[in-house]
Amino acid sequence: MAALAYFYFVGSKAPADTALDTVDTNEQEVGTRVFSLLGQINAIRIDTTFFAGPVYKTLKDNTVEVVKQPVGRPNPFAPIPGVSNPNASETKR
Repeated sequence: MAALAYFYFVGSKAPADTALDTVDTNEQEVGTRVFSLLGQINAIRIDTTFFAGPVYKTLKDNTVEVVKQPVGRPNPFAPIPGVSNPNASETKR
């Protein structure tokens, strides 16, 4: 029990600074690119005056509500019970 408790609490912990030393240069380049793209996205400004204009306000919502349809069989490729399949004997050979 003591050995299990020792390995549970102490275990084989790696030093914290080794994780920083093993970062691949490709990963650093990807991270730099991600931060660069994030900066470009944050710099985008959208002119919202269009939404206050009369043309936008005259638009009408023509959405059509989709009516729920009955769901089919759980496995559409399974054989249909009670229906003979003439090609079934050819595929078993």
